[in-house]
Amino acid sequence: MKNTITRSFELQDYRIEGTELSGFWADLTSKEELIVEVNYVPEKKKVFSTAEIEKLVIEIRNKCGSFEAQLPENIKCEVTFKNFGEKTYKTSQPDFELEPMELEEVQVAYRFYVEYYI
Repeated sequence: MKNTITRSFELQDYRIEGTELSGFWADLTSKEELIVEVNYVPEKKKVFSTAEIEKLVIEIRNKCGSFEAQLPENIKCEVTFKNFGEKTYKTSQPDFELEPMELEEVQVAYRFYVEYYI
């Protein structure tokens, strides 16, 4: 069963302090791939500052790593940052950087997939 996606995480697992979720969709595209799209907005204001964006990107990267650590070793997680030209972070990528900017919403897609077969 390690060659299929058999579980997902709960809505609360995607929450990040200081943000609210303005959108959440999950799409099981096949038994080997699950895409979860999440939109984050600031909790008590209209726009994320560049400093808040930097922190949020780190939090999202850490969340992806945490998800991956809870899954079988052949199931991986990556995150596509839709507001940043669809740039994708993989947990094996230590030199990932984005150009922070003020945004009203940060749209990401967490992708869980079977990397290799056991």
